[in-house]
Amino acid sequence: MLRNSLLGWRRRPRFALNLVPWIVISAIGAARADDARPTLGASSAEDPAGHAALVAETHAASLKLREAALRRTIAKDTCWPHGVWGDNLWTLAALQLNEKVDEANARLLEQANDYIARNAGFSPTPEQPGNAPWTFFSITDYVRTLCLFHSKSTHFPGRLKPETEAAMKEALWHWVSRESRMGDAGPGDLFLLLGTENHDLNRRPNYYLITALLKDDPAYRDRKLADGHTNAEHAAVYTDFFREWPRSRARTGLWVEVGSNTYQKYSWPALFNLHELAPDPVVRHRSGLLLDLAFIEEAQIAVRGRRGGGRSRGDYGPHGFEAYKNLLYACEGRPAGSSHSRVIETSRYQLPAEAILLAKREFPASEPFVIRNRVLGELEAARSEADEAHRLAADSALVNYAYRTPTYLLGSTLQNPALSVPDSQTGALSLKYSGISRQKRCCGLIFQNAASGAISEIHPLVEHPGGGRPQHSYWSVQHENVLLVQRIARHGKSSLGSYNTGKLGMRFEGTDLEKVEEDDWIFTSNGTVFAGVKFLDGGHQWDEKRVEAYPAEFSGPGDTTRILLHAGDTASHGSFERFRESLRSNPLQVTSDAVHYRFAAGTQHLEMSRYDSASPETFTLPRINDRPVELRPASTYQSPFLNGGFGEDRIRVTVGPITRMLDFSEQDK
Repeated sequence: MLRNSLLGWRRRPRFALNLVPWIVISAIGAARADDARPTLGASSAEDPAGHAALVAETHAASLKLREAALRRTIAKDTCWPHGVWGDNLWTLAALQLNEKVDEANARLLEQANDYIARNAGFSPTPEQPGNAPWTFFSITDYVRTLCLFHSKSTHFPGRLKPETEAAMKEALWHWVSRESRMGDAGPGDLFLLLGTENHDLNRRPNYYLITALLKDDPAYRDRKLADGHTNAEHAAVYTDFFREWPRSRARTGLWVEVGSNTYQKYSWPALFNLHELAPDPVVRHRSGLLLDLAFIEEAQIAVRGRRGGGRSRGDYGPHGFEAYKNLLYACEGRPAGSSHSRVIETSRYQLPAEAILLAKREFPASEPFVIRNRVLGELEAARSEADEAHRLAADSALVNYAYRTPTYLLGSTLQNPALSVPDSQTGALSLKYSGISRQKRCCGLIFQNAASGAISEIHPLVEHPGGGRPQHSYWSVQHENVLLVQRIARHGKSSLGSYNTGKLGMRFEGTDLEKVEEDDWIFTSNGTVFAGVKFLDGGHQWDEKRVEAYPAEFSGPGDTTRILLHAGDTASHGSFERFRESLRSNPLQVTSDAVHYRFAAGTQHLEMSRYDSASPETFTLPRINDRPVELRPASTYQSPFLNGGFGEDRIRVTVGPITRMLDFSEQDK
């Protein structure tokens, strides 16, 4: 039996799943029910497929995993990351469980008083977290601690002692009073980022929650922040801002740092806090809808919990956020827990039924399908890389494209590598995609071994010669099961080329992959899934382990290596041998300026022109079946499961027997 300390929230989550008779909601739906979560039948007669039982079991198992993770946290006196950050996670876990409360209070009080006494003038940053009692990337957990346990909390009031609560408020006041600016949260600032996307989500959501809490405290009611406005004025502006922010993201594309290995764990906790802790019901409601949408979108493009498709600021292989997600999915045999936050463990948010069915029932899919989702990342105007704040274009020319079959997922980011704009001061051209969008872009093929469950990946690999993270290293175009990539050259100090980029190769990650080389093709198979890789500018060479292939010759910074990846399986080609024969016979024309490739018995035609960063004006967009690729499609979401027009509030979710409308124009249910 789970302890009441974990389950006994005073305010019930707005999307609790009720196990009452199954209702399938139509696209228009019954009155005011079109954006509510579907209710599922409890009996086997009402639910012959067992969907309701699966969802209920997942939710119950998730709560057990969360409590177990909290207990692991407080089992020892310290928690990783060591120091202030770990102490913050430890105290949140202890207070949530209502255990070791005196010790948790003592730690929080000591650290807050120390900060107030010695560093009241210091503002922590990601680069210089200092000895603030939260550190920059743990501010969301620290604010959660105060909001959950202060004396007037609607959740667990009084677990913070009066002196601890007072010290935490004073410490946070020092931070928010210097950092928050009402001028950064107006109606025109919905696509403004204060730093990177994850930096921004560690700032403004917390400015909102802190000022909303302090405005009702007599000790802070009349204090003015550095911009000359009171906590109440700040809270009012942020309330309006965060009523619209989830809506703006849902309408135009969810993330800039999409699928980032490093930064998802710093961004997503802010959504949980807004959904559960915001004093405004509209903010709570729309933040909950955004969480639902984000988890459904993530589920449809993941293989065994690992996200595929195009990603930014990402790496290949196991993804640290997978264990965070599994706290909610509770899949047996997979790690479940968080490393840098305890927000999910202390949350009562439950996955929507659609995300659970996608992860546990719908895949392997019965037929191949395409996912075509817009993502943010284009800048509204040129900016200096030294500028901290910048604005995104709501209508960004970026598409997260994936082709999913019953056996594999091939995905990439469709983009225009030449998209640029004159600098307002110098007139020189600069890239219009933000640095956090074009940094360490990932794409490729991901598939699972049916017997062992092991995941294999075949993906472009960027050699890193040193310096900062690779930027604008390559661009890609994809149509269904064929992907073309090209390394982006760098010419002198031009800002239109790649940064910190060596050779562009291809990595074959998997323990059960057979490799065959024929006619300059590298063919590989696990018995069910097939892939052909061809270096189009002069052959390839292997590393010692024959895991990574690189171009036979590399011409340095000006290199524009092009690579073709063609995927297939037994359903599409019958056998590995017939797959190889098909690819070798497909018409492939390669010149210095273009690639033309015909496949699927000649019915499909993909052509790519070479992008030269020295003359971006000569670049033309790739063409698919003689039509230019569409980078600003009419839909923000397009797949069998998720559909919504660009700029529209209503997003239709269809998974198995469930149809639901996520309506971001609604204010509360």
